[in-house]
Amino acid sequence: MTASAPPTAAAKGRPRPAPPAARGAAGPWARHAGVFAGIAALGVLAHWLLTNLKGEQGQVALLAVMWTIALTGLNLVQGLGGYPSLAHAAFYGGGAYLSAILLERGWSMTAASVLAVAGTMLGGLVVAMVFSRTRGQYFAIGTLFFTAVMTLVFTNAREWTGGPNGRPVDLGYTLDATVRLMAISLAVGLAVFYLLSRSRLGARLRAIREDEDLAEHAGVPTARVKLVAFVLSAGFGAWAGVLFAQYNGVIAPSQFTFSQSFLMFVALGLAGAGRLLAPVVGAAVVLSFTQLIDLGPGVSQIVLGVLFIAVTLVVPDGILGGLARLWRYVRARGAAS
Repeated sequence: MTASAPPTAAAKGRPRPAPPAARGAAGPWARHAGVFAGIAALGVLAHWLLTNLKGEQGQVALLAVMWTIALTGLNLVQGLGGYPSLAHAAFYGGGAYLSAILLERGWSMTAASVLAVAGTMLGGLVVAMVFSRTRGQYFAIGTLFFTAVMTLVFTNAREWTGGPNGRPVDLGYTLDATVRLMAISLAVGLAVFYLLSRSRLGARLRAIREDEDLAEHAGVPTARVKLVAFVLSAGFGAWAGVLFAQYNGVIAPSQFTFSQSFLMFVALGLAGAGRLLAPVVGAAVVLSFTQLIDLGPGVSQIVLGVLFIAVTLVVPDGILGGLARLWRYVRARGAAS
């Protein structure tokens, strides 16, 4: 007598379960689609804020969008790579001033923008070639020195920059076109960061952040990877500067000082460096304290510093990391009950 085969799921009228490969294929695509949809929604929100808020609130919305674009680049170096760069305000100012100078000399807006970003990235390449082999605080000190030098250039090269009082900027695009470009740039920048963070470059940067010596022994060209990330970061900062100059119409050295670089560093640290939404959350928190909440001269900066220290001690991975940890805890409690 032969044993009969057990009835299959199809014989019992139940649908046949999908093979593991098929079940796993839809998951990542759905997750990526959800991320890109959320990024697009942020772009739409940025456009609404820029077109509907006026006065001081409109200025804060402008800074928040510009900072988000700039911080997305800084998130490559500081977030994924774990290197505190204090040069970002210099790149931000470099894009703004170079585009203004080229527009004044009759270049088209497109050409001026491309050359301003390319020129700033070239400057970032030079800085990276000097400091990419340094580590930790030495890298931070080197980038701080670069920002100090660029602040002196912005202030004293009067023929080009207008000196301490700044200079006007010729408009290359209409205001509506600039606003649309700003919102699109925010969304595209976040999407590019998302893709880079999941690329080989992102994996190598995370390896450097975790243990640079181990990464180097594993075959990661650490100096070259840091150089590439730094140059890309400079490009993000320069493009934000170009857009800021176009929208604001006036630029001055006081907008691109070391204090701005330090506040950008604090913004990413508060939000959770390396996370996709860290530029958005960091810009919102820092600008709220420095622009919207009037606690008196210097008090807002003190409160922001205390908040930064508290977040670093309580949730070292930032506000977003703390929220993610809380969400996992709530889900685990819900599953247990």
